[in-house]
Amino acid sequence: MQRPPDSIVRRDPREGALARTLGIPDLMARVLLARGMDDPEKARQHLRPELDTLSDPFRFVHMERAVARIRDAVARREPILIHGDYDVDGVSGTVLLLHFFALLDAEVKAHIPERKDGYSFSAASLAAVQQTGSRLCISVDNGTNAGEWIRRIQEAGCDVIVTDHHGTSEDVAPAHTILNPRLPGAGYPDTDLAGVGVAFRLVTALAQSFSRGRLLSTEFRDFLLDAVGYVALGTVADMAPLRGENRVLVHHGLRALAVSSNPGIRALLDAANLGSHRTPDAEDVAFRLAPLINAAGRMGNARDAVRLLTARSYAEAQELARQLETHNQERRRVERQLVEVALAEARGNDDPILVLAGDGWHPGVLGIVAARVLDLLGRPTILISFDGEQGRGSGRACAGFDLRAALGQCASSLRAYGGHAAAVGLEIERGRLDEFRRRLNQTTSHDAARTPAPGAEVEAGFAELDPRAVRKLDALGPFGVGNRRPLFVARDTRLVGSPQVDGRNQDLRFRLTQSGILLPARLRAGSLRFEELRRADGALDVVFSPRLAQWAEEGPVELVVQAVHTHGNGAIVPGPGAKRP
Repeated sequence: MQRPPDSIVRRDPREGALARTLGIPDLMARVLLARGMDDPEKARQHLRPELDTLSDPFRFVHMERAVARIRDAVARREPILIHGDYDVDGVSGTVLLLHFFALLDAEVKAHIPERKDGYSFSAASLAAVQQTGSRLCISVDNGTNAGEWIRRIQEAGCDVIVTDHHGTSEDVAPAHTILNPRLPGAGYPDTDLAGVGVAFRLVTALAQSFSRGRLLSTEFRDFLLDAVGYVALGTVADMAPLRGENRVLVHHGLRALAVSSNPGIRALLDAANLGSHRTPDAEDVAFRLAPLINAAGRMGNARDAVRLLTARSYAEAQELARQLETHNQERRRVERQLVEVALAEARGNDDPILVLAGDGWHPGVLGIVAARVLDLLGRPTILISFDGEQGRGSGRACAGFDLRAALGQCASSLRAYGGHAAAVGLEIERGRLDEFRRRLNQTTSHDAARTPAPGAEVEAGFAELDPRAVRKLDALGPFGVGNRRPLFVARDTRLVGSPQVDGRNQDLRFRLTQSGILLPARLRAGSLRFEELRRADGALDVVFSPRLAQWAEEGPVELVVQAVHTHGNGAIVPGPGAKRP
């Protein structure tokens, strides 16, 4: 492979030795060193994540208690209710538990709340317990702070086991057992698990308890190897950090999706045009599979997604997948309309955190529209839909800004709130809106709230970006929150010709040259930067991630540009979509 001149790329003297030891391109060794992996054995383990490195699920201090209660319910054939959630994390965890209890021949049903009922447990949850005659209820992705309703359910004679990754240590629900790695004293070493990940750890513990000496039987082992596919769906869709155990689970889960014989998974992959031609990656889950599953909960009922993933035949699954496609098309239409409305509302608003509100906005698309506005304007965004005097909202924030903590400083202005640092939900009375907006924006500054310009990890010359080296970088994945694609900086490049706007997705496409090598580039959703880039004169430093461009006309490698540094005025030109995995 041709090496770029030393004047272009600065090299770590350890790079060549690590590359030779591991048999990898220098480019990949450079990234490993930048990420602190200078020990060849640790680097080798990172490149080959193994399921046997997961912690013992019984590290949860209350896992024995949960397993004992579930085994008792199975032995007594007590009706079991799985209490899920309407997002992908909750749906995938619900389906995982349904399949596992079916394997045990247990009597099990699922309850997925509707958006109108609100997040977590509610009066509808108690009604579902009573209607099914359930004596045991297991939550997925909710329940930690649902004290009132869990108390009522338990008083009605149904024990509740909570599996969750939300909530706080205050006002913890009086459930039979709570498995939540984020609670103090939970005992589990990895606190980043998504809701489906916690459910998977429960299933792993149950499988061990039903096996001899906790050595998994072949049947349970095969089930768990298949079930990591559901973990990949929920973990990626919920934007859980792809590091530690999440990275291991998603790495194997993506492969499990590709080879799954489950009719629902097959139909879902086909609906997303991800048939059998390749293993899906985390971006496929985030932007092609998850929207289909989410569309059911956003525009219809999330139970449609559960029915798809538990379908017994491919013909049945195909029909259900078509329903999700219809929901998703409607979601896109409503989303486009609300994005236009929200951007108009934001015009002239200089607040560090945008709080936009309206009457009758579709509650199912608030979060995704908030994410789109964040993408375009680079500021945390909360959208609130009012129905009469009551409003429900969803918010999104860029990496590094804790929107949930900001809401916590305004809690007295809200009826309820919850979520993560980057994604929140809330309930508010109309009369408190202005007060909430004012107090929320007093918690931060523009500099703290804005989307940061992405920084490169290492330098790379165009001569190093051959297809083999770029393909090898995939071994550092799966990529997403907490494990971004490697970002390189190429210095002293030149713009060739004029940039063009891609009308399909508003990407800005252009060509760059360095040392006689010409490569195509695109700035995601960068149409608003057309004039800035067109007028750029002289050398440019570009921050980018290289990709194999299967459909590109100019070659197999293209640059997905995250930022452009113009030497003339020193300005950073970030792409609005830079935060996407």
